[in-house]
Amino acid sequence: MPKRPSKDLVQIEATEVPPTHQSTELLMGCKKNYVTQTIEKRRNPGGVESMRGREIHHTMSLYLPYCALKGVEMDLDAFDRFSDGAGALASKILVGMRDNYRTDHAHLFATEVNMCLDENFQPTNLIPELDGICKNSGLPAAYEGILDALFIYKEENKILVDDFKSHPRPYNPSDPDKSMQGKEYSLFCFQHFPWAQEVKFRLVFVRFNNVTRDVVYTRSDVPKLIEAVKSLRARQIAIHEEYISGKEIEATGNDGCFYCPLLSSRECPILRDNPAAQGEPSEWLSSSLVYSAYAKVNNARMKAWVQTNGRPIVLKDYNQKCFTYGPVETESSVYPLFQGTGKSIATRCGCGAVFDYVPEDGLCPTCQDRKVVPIMPVVDELISYGEGNVKDTDWFGKLVISSTELNSKLGAKKRSFVDQLIQDKADKVTKIKMKVSKPLDSLPESDDEFNEDDNDFDNEF
Repeated sequence: MPKRPSKDLVQIEATEVPPTHQSTELLMGCKKNYVTQTIEKRRNPGGVESMRGREIHHTMSLYLPYCALKGVEMDLDAFDRFSDGAGALASKILVGMRDNYRTDHAHLFATEVNMCLDENFQPTNLIPELDGICKNSGLPAAYEGILDALFIYKEENKILVDDFKSHPRPYNPSDPDKSMQGKEYSLFCFQHFPWAQEVKFRLVFVRFNNVTRDVVYTRSDVPKLIEAVKSLRARQIAIHEEYISGKEIEATGNDGCFYCPLLSSRECPILRDNPAAQGEPSEWLSSSLVYSAYAKVNNARMKAWVQTNGRPIVLKDYNQKCFTYGPVETESSVYPLFQGTGKSIATRCGCGAVFDYVPEDGLCPTCQDRKVVPIMPVVDELISYGEGNVKDTDWFGKLVISSTELNSKLGAKKRSFVDQLIQDKADKVTKIKMKVSKPLDSLPESDDEFNEDDNDFDNEF
């Protein structure tokens, strides 16, 4: 354990500070947590959650190279062999992943790729797979990370990094408070592969079928990526300097509390005020149930009162700020697929004729030679734009129709045939909702399932 000689301000060499990892930011959310785990080496013993993560990563690190060598996207027998012996929690996740994850075997470079950069952001401590691709500075590592799966698209000057996450709640790697790992790993790729012009960092949430979130950086982003990780490194060094100088280390409650040994040992300096230390998780769930039931009843009676009295409910606080409950008119936009005419839709013919209906035989009543086509106001404008801007049409493939309104129209029996045809063409999108499940037999078999990040009640992502 480092000595703490005095309360005088000191400066230490950066080489005395361990390399910055993707987990460093989470730990540094509370200086006390970082000092406890990184400097004083007091870490929580690995539980079932950490074991589950290691088993999943181990399975995928063997399975992906196997598929690449065999030249196949999937091999279920091989997956079963590599996942054999995994614990109960990991097995639940791997069973679902087995049938859905497809390996881009033609572009896989390696798995479990360890990358390091020195203080000048030059590659160092090169692993054999990277030897010859870039120069090794030979300087101590200041930044380090392990990329779960690295895919190379040399013909397109692109790189894809897959990172496997077993979190029960998906999140976006572009979110400001979740973006550091994507920035650091993308920077690793740009610095190790000088030819790369684009890096896509993709989170693969292995609990669910085909749930991924990604962020894309280009080489022009390198300066701001460097500034982001450099700032993180500077904060890390500052904590070491404060500790060595004997300065009192501040504790701040955040998501990292659940991983901090000071919480489990009840040594946290802000234990009394730390929400993570108040009560048990089952009590938090009980509170959510009570608040939810009360809110439902309360909202119903407020709606009824406003409906009966015709005026909003007004609350004025001590600072004379007013809060109201009542109808609020908002305006949103919808974009019509077809141009409606009341009982039909507008159509047109190549001869220039326009009609406010669809002819029974589908032929133009004017020229009797061509079929009419529907007028589609928004689609027509997009097609016109695409014809004049062919290099800016990649986003067209991401435009979709929400299922809510479409399904309500296709539900009629007389439309069952077209309903099936459209359902066959639909892309399935998995959404994750953190919620209370009932009845009892729908709950997880083990309490261990609840020992994950956070449990926002009925919160959709």
